[in-house]
Amino acid sequence: MVESGNTVIHPTHPVSYMTDAQTYYDGLISQGYTSDQAVSYTQQYYPDFQATPIAPTADVAPPTPSPMETPQMMASTIPQPTTTNPSGGGGIDIMAIAAVVCIALALIFSGMAQFNGSWLSSDADETGQSSSSGLRTVTLDCSEVTNETLQTGCMQLGISILSEGMTNESIASMTEKFSGETAVTGSMSDYCSNLYDYTIGMITLGETMTSAATGTTVEFTEERANASAAKTNCDDGVSAGSTGGIVLWVGTVVALTALVFTILGMVGINLPGGIEAHGKWVSLASGVLMMLAVLVWYLMLPSSEGSAMGASTGVFITVFGGVFAIVSAVLGIVGGMSKSN
Repeated sequence: MVESGNTVIHPTHPVSYMTDAQTYYDGLISQGYTSDQAVSYTQQYYPDFQATPIAPTADVAPPTPSPMETPQMMASTIPQPTTTNPSGGGGIDIMAIAAVVCIALALIFSGMAQFNGSWLSSDADETGQSSSSGLRTVTLDCSEVTNETLQTGCMQLGISILSEGMTNESIASMTEKFSGETAVTGSMSDYCSNLYDYTIGMITLGETMTSAATGTTVEFTEERANASAAKTNCDDGVSAGSTGGIVLWVGTVVALTALVFTILGMVGINLPGGIEAHGKWVSLASGVLMMLAVLVWYLMLPSSEGSAMGASTGVFITVFGGVFAIVSAVLGIVGGMSKSN
C-alpha cells in the first residue's frame, strides 16, 4: 500500500495501476502541462510512475491542477458515443411503414392489371352476347343469352374465333377446355386473324351465291375493304396491348425494386453507395411508369368512335397502382424531410 497526502493507492494489480497512472499523465499533457510538470503531479498519486515519452504540446502557462483529481473522475468526463434512431423518435417509423404498405399495394395492383382480361368491355347486345379485352386476350361472354340453343351456338362461334388458326385440333382442344362454361377467352392476335378469315369467308360465300343467282360475277368490294380496315384496327389493338404491357412490366419491376429499397431503409440495412436511400425516387418512377402504361395503351388504340367498348377494371387497377406508388414516394420524401429537421 502507498500513501500520498490524503490519497491511498492500492497497487494490488500492477498492470492496472500503471495503466491508470499513464492515463492520468496523458490527461495532464493534453491539458497543456509540460512533461516535467505532468510527471511531478502524477507521482504525487502514483509514486512509482515513470513517464512514457510522447510528443509534447506547445508550452503554455498551465493552470494549477485540480487537487485530488483521480483517474476515475477523469474517466467520468469522457464523452460516450451516442447512436441515432433511424425513425428520429426512437419508436416505430409510421411514415416508413406506410410507404412500404403503399408500394406493396402498387406492386400487387400492377401484377393484377397485367393479367386482367378486362381493360375494355362492352355491355350485352340484343342477343345477350358481350365481350371484353385485356392487354393480350379477348373474352366472349354468352352468359346472358337466355335461349339454350342460341347460347350453345354463341359458345361454338366464340371457340372457333378464338382458337389458334381455327384448325380442327385447336377447336377440339378449346371445346374441351371450356366445356360447361358460358364464356370463352383466347389470344387477341388469334381473334384478329380468325375474325378476318371468317368475315372474308362469309363475303366469298355471299359473292358465290349472288353470282349463281344473277348469272354474273359479283364482288363485294366495299365489304372486303371494310373487313381489311377492321383487321387493321384489330391489329392496332394488339400492338397497343403489347406495348402498354411492356411499359407496365417495367413499372412492376421498378416497383419491386422500390419495395426492397424501402424495406432495407426502414430496417437500417445499408447497400453499397447507400442506394437504398433512393427508394422514394424509385417508387415515384414506378408510379409514373404505371400511369404511362395506361396512357401509351390508350393513345395506340384505334379510333373508338362508334365503338361500344369502354374502359374497364384493368385500367382502374393500373391507375390505383400508380397512385399508391406515388403516395409511397411522397411519404418517403416527407419522412426524410422530418428526419432532417
